[in-house]
Amino acid sequence: MILDLTDKQAVEKYNRFVRTNWRGQATQDTLWAGLKANWGHLFVYRENDQGEVIAAMAVLTIEAVPGRLLAYSPRGPIADFQDVELIASLVDEAVAALPKNTFLLRMDPEVAYDDDLNRRYLAAGFQTRNRQVMTMHGNIQPRKNMVMSYKGMANTDDLMKHFKRDYRNQIRRAIKDGVTVTSGCNRDFVDAFYDTYKKMAGYQQITYRPESYFYRMVDLFAQTGLLKIFVAHFQGQVIASGIGFAHGDEIWYMYAGSDREFSKHYAPYLVQWEMTKWGLSLGKAEYDFGGVGQFDPSDGLFRFKHGFTYEDAPREYIGEVDKVLDQPAYEQYLQTFK
Repeated sequence: MILDLTDKQAVEKYNRFVRTNWRGQATQDTLWAGLKANWGHLFVYRENDQGEVIAAMAVLTIEAVPGRLLAYSPRGPIADFQDVELIASLVDEAVAALPKNTFLLRMDPEVAYDDDLNRRYLAAGFQTRNRQVMTMHGNIQPRKNMVMSYKGMANTDDLMKHFKRDYRNQIRRAIKDGVTVTSGCNRDFVDAFYDTYKKMAGYQQITYRPESYFYRMVDLFAQTGLLKIFVAHFQGQVIASGIGFAHGDEIWYMYAGSDREFSKHYAPYLVQWEMTKWGLSLGKAEYDFGGVGQFDPSDGLFRFKHGFTYEDAPREYIGEVDKVLDQPAYEQYLQTFK
């Protein structure tokens, strides 16, 4: 079924599933479509005989090659991805409702890579992009992630013991130095976050989003309790920050910032301490630290995230599962990832 966005009860039911199902993702929420203001959108879902939602797929559309639309289900769908027939039926229904100039419908769920699953999707007429893609930015979403499990943690002492010893020391050093962390979800917190976010992008020589994007984010999600911005303060100045979402059974650490002039105070470690405590307090199963380039200490993202997750196995996801509707346009689009 295609979600009727004018039906308030249907939208609430859809979002309740996306927010509470263990596979739930912020990017599959209808509010995410509001955040992506320059994208088109539609939502496909399935119900069981009792009228309960059992599968959901948000699809966003944007012109990705001249005159042709990319349809993208970010970190979706929220469904049993082992059920290829179910997923194919969601895709078929979405394709039928999409504009005729759509050249591709892409999915990239948080589902572990598996040779057999990959073969089954290829046999069902999909194309996949996973182990043949050699760089972190060769996919829209990183395929290699560091994820911490809360399993067996009864309290914050258990959480602290889960980190490497030197990380525990760095968290305590930040506290001893007088670094404090506050959290909230409003435009004031965006302002506090944004300066460190820009600075970190400058250090890493990467692009960054405009502040208006984060204003829109908090305006949309402020009343849900699903989003928090954490900011670390030192002597009246914000020196590190992080943004997390709390959909499904996990916290997703999505954005961060830091000021290297204050690196000796280890504020990013204290931000992570507070963010992981948030997940523990909500009874989450996992904390997703996000993507890395390689599962190797030569990768800077891996080095930082591994200290929090060194007892947990790294995650390799299935990557992009593509329903190609126009092969020449698809091949043209893939050139943007070279």
